[in-house]
Amino acid sequence: MRLETIQQPTHNSTKCPSCGGNVQRRVYGEMHAGAQILNGERVEISRTPDAGYADPIWLDEITQYFDGGLFRLWPAEHYFARGGKSLHRAVWASAFGLIPAKHHIHHKDGNPRNNSLYNLELLPAAEHLALSSKNRQKPEGGWFSEKARQSAADWHGSEEGRLWHKRQAERTKSWTKWKRVPANCLGCGEEYQKLLRKNGREQKYCSNNCKARHYRQKRAEANGNSSGVVPDSP
Repeated sequence: MRLETIQQPTHNSTKCPSCGGNVQRRVYGEMHAGAQILNGERVEISRTPDAGYADPIWLDEITQYFDGGLFRLWPAEHYFARGGKSLHRAVWASAFGLIPAKHHIHHKDGNPRNNSLYNLELLPAAEHLALSSKNRQKPEGGWFSEKARQSAADWHGSEEGRLWHKRQAERTKSWTKWKRVPANCLGCGEEYQKLLRKNGREQKYCSNNCKARHYRQKRAEANGNSSGVVPDSP
């Protein structure tokens, strides 16, 4: 494979969706596009990408821009996607055409975030699945082990995880969907900000602890405890 030097285009109407500057395009020479099985034998493919092809633009940890749209990396997903379409498959198809039946697009370096064309190759589905099965080992102790839970916690605390949660909050704006009004707690009598739920279920207690304490008190009264006082659970 041969890659030519990246040059600043002189006439380029395409603008970066992040900074608004001109998009630099890498011009490819003939390159390895993958492999197919023909008459029972493996056949290597080399092609020149279609004119006007440009690699995805990395915007941040969970977003890449390609072919006029934003592809995102969602939690628990392995590949960037947009509208159910995987980025790595869109990149290969944009450069070389339709993906043949019973074939997958493989990341050569094993990094699903590196969706540059030079890192992608076409492989028979069986061969690709065998590679994926070999490389994706089950975590020690199982998928729900302490180690696996710690890995999930590490992701949520990472730059990628925090960015995803921030965007989800900005997208849903959940804090604008609920209203609160002053009310007195049914258990302790203290004033608190009662949540007005759309489902009609009224909030009666200031906290779950107060709710549980009041429930234990009513249960004690029903059982004949004249004092109606039940010690808190340890």
